Formats: sequence, structure tokens, C-alpha cells
Amino acid sequence: MNEDFEWIRTHIEELVEKYAGNYVAVVEKRVVVVNKSGKLAEDKALTQLPGKEPLVFPVPKKEDFNCLLSFFPIRP
Repeated sequence: MNEDFEWIRTHIEELVEKYAGNYVAVVEKRVVVVNKSGKLAEDKALTQLPGKEPLVFPVPKKEDFNCLLSFFPIRP
């Protein structure tokens, strides 16, 4: 499994608190870009960190996240 994906999975609650409703681009286990557009987040991350492959992820809004947790609880 991709390390950035695993990092997102283990930090999802923090991401929802900070970036709900936005897209984040994650590279090497850190958020490098936040944007309302996934395409723009990806483009900016690629420009900022050439040669790196960002993982772009839509961060759910808090109410959507809470609803998802009722169906898919997070396990450590």
C-alpha cells in the first residue's frame, strides 16, 4: 500500500478538522497543497515538487465524515 495513502488513513480525522470540503495533495506523508479543485491541487503539487507523484484526496465535510464512520468505522 502507498505510504501516503496509509498516512491519510491514519490522519483522516485531523484532515477533516483542518481541510474539510477541500482537496489535499499529499507527498511524502505531508500535505503540500490544499485547494477547492482536485485538478488545481494536483497541478500545483506537481509544479512545487517536480518528479514527485502527489496523492490527491477529497477531504469530506465533517457531517459527511461522521455519516461515513457509522458505516465504515476506522480501525487503528
